[in-house]
Amino acid sequence: MGGGPGGTGGMGGGSSSSSGSSSSSGSGGIGGGGSEPLPIVLLRVGDGFTTLSSAASPVSIEWRLTDGSAMPGSPGTTGMPQSTSGSNYAFTLSGTATSEGHLSLSSANGKYVFLAGYAAGVGIANVSSQSADLVPRVVGRIDAFGNVNTSTLVSGAFSGSNVRGATSEDGTSIWVSGNSTTTGGIHFVTLGSVSGTQILSNPLNTRCVHVAGNQLYATSGAGTFVNVFTVGFGTPTSSGQTATSLPGLPTLGASPYGFALLDLVGGISGPDTLYIADDRSPASGGGIQKWTYDGGSWTLAATWSDGTSGVRGIAAVPSGAGVRVVATTTEPSENRLITLYDDGSAFPEVTVSTIAPPNTVFRGVAFAPQ
Repeated sequence: MGGGPGGTGGMGGGSSSSSGSSSSSGSGGIGGGGSEPLPIVLLRVGDGFTTLSSAASPVSIEWRLTDGSAMPGSPGTTGMPQSTSGSNYAFTLSGTATSEGHLSLSSANGKYVFLAGYAAGVGIANVSSQSADLVPRVVGRIDAFGNVNTSTLVSGAFSGSNVRGATSEDGTSIWVSGNSTTTGGIHFVTLGSVSGTQILSNPLNTRCVHVAGNQLYATSGAGTFVNVFTVGFGTPTSSGQTATSLPGLPTLGASPYGFALLDLVGGISGPDTLYIADDRSPASGGGIQKWTYDGGSWTLAATWSDGTSGVRGIAAVPSGAGVRVVATTTEPSENRLITLYDDGSAFPEVTVSTIAPPNTVFRGVAFAPQ
């Protein structure tokens, strides 16, 4: 994770600071604790002119640093295709479906960022509710130079509801998450194909999906799966997989979206640190949650926010002596990218890096491909 090229451009800007939830300012902040600003990609929905609605809206990827500034030497802003051209399909998202638009960096090589949307032109009404027969769900892959590949369809999947995210280890084997009463869950598809396999059907309502340590993980807001869970064993590609909640995580009340699993502690096999984006209000436990694993169970170590909203998109990467965390807040438009540097202190400073311009919203965030 991390790395990637630099970039120019991107909308919005300015940074303002606010303290962590129920805390005073601590160490951290942008570049704090020996951590310099790192390159990220940030998904933006909307053109800045048209009021966001449930209609299909244009999607852009902004190349920035974690302090909100433009990334030197990068593509700047990468627009997803708004019409089909050659092997690439159109790629749009609903302007108001807040569960959509998550990003995931390919875990094995860090070369690509993945996302999922609709093969529909801008303006298609109620795009998330459209039948998959009329509006197929599409996967996007973007490399370090801003090259876009939207040649992959998940035909028949997530019909009548939201497609939300996609992930990969190697850039060609892809897992896609979303919702539908029968065709939701998680689907496996390969780059450039037009159909895939539904590998997980319980829960049918899945949110975000990532691979970490050669294991597929996902989140949901349904039933007892209001947590991070494994999907089968390793990186499965066949139907009939089982979801298993990570031990110690809640089975009711929580509302997880994005997450980041890191292996930081020697002597514990696999990931031992987990950051979860919970979109509840800070008063109800929402914000950036940090969980730690002792080899047997996960424990909530801290929850941080800017004190005003929960978060949905999140990414985290080791940096210096700590971990740089970035997240997107939950406002339906003109929301914020926030960041903190987790150096082990109780109250790291939570800083607003940038604010989405009017008639736009930030959704997913990931560290930049390289």
